[in-house]
Amino acid sequence: AERIVDFHSKGHSLVVVLSAMSGETDRLVKLAHEATSCPDEREMDMLLSTGERVTIALLAMALCERGIPARSFSGSQIRVRTTSVHRRARITDVETQRLREALDAGFVPVVAGLWPLTLTAPDERTSHTNPSTPRETVRERLSEPVLPLRSSAGAPLT
Repeated sequence: AERIVDFHSKGHSLVVVLSAMSGETDRLVKLAHEATSCPDEREMDMLLSTGERVTIALLAMALCERGIPARSFSGSQIRVRTTSVHRRARITDVETQRLREALDAGFVPVVAGLWPLTLTAPDERTSHTNPSTPRETVRERLSEPVLPLRSSAGAPLT
């Protein structure tokens, strides 16, 4: 959060795209395999999305505590469209209106890096194996800085 506060305090607007906290995805995968020997891919997508939702909400709270107005957004809230392949979907479009509105209102949008599909298939998500894709997509669509962050374990957070 301090890196974002520093960047924001210099007058920059930015969008933050995050993955789950270090170790959280592994923990969730382990839980799924404890529940069943062959987890359904749709249900795995649903389960894994919870890791990102926790991270974005906590960061938005931490930024607000530090005087930086922030709002968390899931993929469905910013209307991300992807191909319809569970666990391996690719982004085809991102509507940026809600992000732009948040930026224009002075908020730092904090976006989940693992996105559900919207419109054609609202229950599917992008691949967890390519976390830079959401960050690059937001950067391309908004022309706003997207900070590369790292977790406490040193793993990249997009």
